[in-house]
Amino acid sequence: MKPLRVFALMGLGWLVLGSGAGEAPAQFSVAAGSLTVRGRVLDAQTKQPLVNAQVNIRTKYDDYRTLTDAEGYYTLQVSAGRELRDFELIFSHPDYREKYFHTAFQPVLRDDLTATVEPLRARVKYRKNKLDMPCGDRKALITKSGDTLSCTFACESAPALTVRLPAGNEMRVTAAGGFSLRITDEKVELRGAENQAVALQVTAVMFRR
Repeated sequence: MKPLRVFALMGLGWLVLGSGAGEAPAQFSVAAGSLTVRGRVLDAQTKQPLVNAQVNIRTKYDDYRTLTDAEGYYTLQVSAGRELRDFELIFSHPDYREKYFHTAFQPVLRDDLTATVEPLRARVKYRKNKLDMPCGDRKALITKSGDTLSCTFACESAPALTVRLPAGNEMRVTAAGGFSLRITDEKVELRGAENQAVALQVTAVMFRR
């Protein structure tokens, strides 16, 4: 399905978390030539795919929107430049609570997670945990309050790092020349090599209203 590009008015409190009335800063920042976001949207209880869920990349300048298909999959493409400096990834459906994807990290990531990913090696740091993961190595990063946050590094083709959260939410970052990633309680910052393409693969689970 082709994404719809919708002009968004500036200066109107364009980013609101959930149903609250307060303004919030943008949650994602990407330095790269272009960004592809693809993935799947699932019901939190049944893990069944959600059909016709709206996926929205909201920037200060434009909205990029698409709907999930019969299997819950979606794809969105965003050009380089100011569109990638600050944006939010939002999932919505008439029968489900709206989901701002960055908030999925907040119950776990009260401290920064940083990663440097190269073609054959990934270095990940979270609190006092430091992992050096060579190609093909797979390790659980940390367990906190019964919740396991795991990172998986793959490098069969382009280097990729998967951050998997307890509730089933997942984010996989891929870039041919490697990348750096920082996740804080306020923002996800991703930086790839100059002019290269970066891909995010996001699995989002949604709860019924």
